[in-house]
Amino acid sequence: MGYKNVCFDCRKAFNQGTDLINIRESKCPECGILMTQVTHRFRPPKQNEIKKWNVAKFLMEKGFLYEHVYKQIYQVRGLTVLENYATYPENIRDAKEFVEKYKEQAVNE
Repeated sequence: MGYKNVCFDCRKAFNQGTDLINIRESKCPECGILMTQVTHRFRPPKQNEIKKWNVAKFLMEKGFLYEHVYKQIYQVRGLTVLENYATYPENIRDAKEFVEKYKEQAVNE
């Protein structure tokens, strides 16, 4: 559990642990670039799986930080119903469709 800091230049992820009070941004210990922070749900690809790293970077740049994304969100008698989690894509073609389909759920910073 906890957060991960991800460096896309080095294609590495570093665990932040579970201290949610002291979550911090960090620079990559190898290249010094500020890393992207994601939840524990992100499963980093192997370092040599460059296409998968590119997909992850694309998704994160579009606001999908590996939080839960719901397949359907609808209202029933004034209550919001969330139905099933969507699976994060592993190729760029599917990632583009994913971003378009779930753009309302993206994190906008």
